[in-house]
Amino acid sequence: MFMNLVKTLATKYFILLLSFVLVVSTLLVAMIFSSTLQSVPRKSFAFKSQNLEVQEEIRLPIIMYHNILNSRKGKYVVSEQQLEDDFSAFLKHGFTPVFMSDVIDWVDGKTTLPTKPIVITFDDGHYNNIHYGIPIAKRLGVKFMINPVTSFSEFTVRSEDHSNPNYSHITWDQMREAHESGIVEFGNHTHRMHKFKPRFGIMRQGGESDATYTKTLTEDINESQDNFTRAGVPVPQTFAYPFGKYSKESKQILLDLGFRALLTCDEWINTVRKGDETSLHKLGRFNRDGHLSTAEIINRLENGKVKT
Repeated sequence: MFMNLVKTLATKYFILLLSFVLVVSTLLVAMIFSSTLQSVPRKSFAFKSQNLEVQEEIRLPIIMYHNILNSRKGKYVVSEQQLEDDFSAFLKHGFTPVFMSDVIDWVDGKTTLPTKPIVITFDDGHYNNIHYGIPIAKRLGVKFMINPVTSFSEFTVRSEDHSNPNYSHITWDQMREAHESGIVEFGNHTHRMHKFKPRFGIMRQGGESDATYTKTLTEDINESQDNFTRAGVPVPQTFAYPFGKYSKESKQILLDLGFRALLTCDEWINTVRKGDETSLHKLGRFNRDGHLSTAEIINRLENGKVKT
C-alpha cells in the first residue's frame, strides 16, 4: 500500500518536472530566435528605393547652319539643294525636327517628344534662311530655329536694302511672318556682340570687373530681347553663344535673364533629362560644313560622341 503511494507520487512529480523542462526549453528557443532576428541588419529586408527610380532621358542632336547660297560652298555655307537633301535625310533616318521650346516643355513635364528628336538651328539671321529654308521645310513638314544677331537686322531695316538672299539679314516684319508660319522659332544671339573685338563674342575682357561685365552683357542681351518684342514674336528662351564662346560667369548671367537653354558650338550629341533643367545649360551642336556630304552629316548626328 505504502509502495503504491510512493510510485503514484513519483509519477506525478516526474510529469510535472517534464512539463517544466518543456516550458523552459520552449521559452529559451523563442528568446534565441528573437535575438537572431534582431541581429539581422534591417537593410537585408528593404528595397533600395533609388534602384527603383528611373529618370527619363533622351538623346538630342542639334545641327547648326549659317548661310544658304547657291553660288558657293564653305565651312558655314550650304546650297539650297544640300539643305533639301539634309532635311529629306533627317526624315528618312527617323529624325523628327522639334523646336527648342518643345524640348524645354518636355524637361518641365508639360509635353511629350518623338522617339528620335532633332533641333535644326540657323545662326546670325541671314535672309536666305527663310527665303530658301521655309519653302523646303513647308514642303517636307520640317521646322527650325533662327538665332539672329539683331543689330544685323536693325542695319538691314535702316538701310532699306532687304530681301536679297546673297547678303541681307531678316527684318522685323519677316521675323513676324516666319513665326506666324509655324515653321520658325527664334533664339537670341546677342544684339551687337557677334564680333571679334573689343571682346571675342561675349567673353570677358582682361581686367574687367564683375559689375562691368554683368552690366555690359545684360544691356546688350536685353536690347536684343526688346527687338524680338518689337518684331511681334515670343521673347526667346534659348541663347546661342556667338562663336560658341562662353565664360565661367556667362551661364549664370544668362540664366538670371530668363534663358532656359544655352547653345554652344561644341560638337556632341546631347543627353537631356526630364526634370533636370541643368541638362539644357550646355547643349552641343554639329556645324553643317558645306564641304561634307549629307551622309557624313547623318553619321555624325547618329554616331557622334554622346555627352551624358
